[in-house]
Amino acid sequence: MMAKNGLSKVQKIIISVVAGVLGVLIIAGGAYCISTSQNPAEAAKSIFTANEEQIVGKWQSQKSPGLAAYVFYEDGTYDSYLSTAVFTGNYEIDGNKLILKNPSTAKEIIYKFSVNGKELSLTVIEENGVESELKDASKYDRVEELKQKSIADIINDIKAENESTTTEE
Repeated sequence: MMAKNGLSKVQKIIISVVAGVLGVLIIAGGAYCISTSQNPAEAAKSIFTANEEQIVGKWQSQKSPGLAAYVFYEDGTYDSYLSTAVFTGNYEIDGNKLILKNPSTAKEIIYKFSVNGKELSLTVIEENGVESELKDASKYDRVEELKQKSIADIINDIKAENESTTTEE
């Protein structure tokens, strides 16, 4: 028997379970955001955005800024930068695999990839049909503008870094 203005036992149980589940999701989401250094809005967006949409944009190498970068376009094409040299091709996404194809060289490389907020992680799985021995992920930051350097600039940066290291010793 249900009270006139009250909730039944079943309704109270359902509300308690839903509140408990929401509480767990909020705590788990907060822990995830802290561990991946994402703000909650970016984390929620990445959950509900397809991989194809997440990768579109400009990506600058974290380890070698100015040397390596990618630009992925909505039409399934990409530009790959090595210094100021540009290589173009087509890409496909199959789950967490990013397949880059260069039609002019008939080369293909397959990466395992993930996008966490403004960071792209790429790990080579296969290159031209051969399984890769490389297991380290390369990290790229989403940027508004690429800042590629010429080979001469990169060499000068390395020389300057080496000179400052030797003068400190």
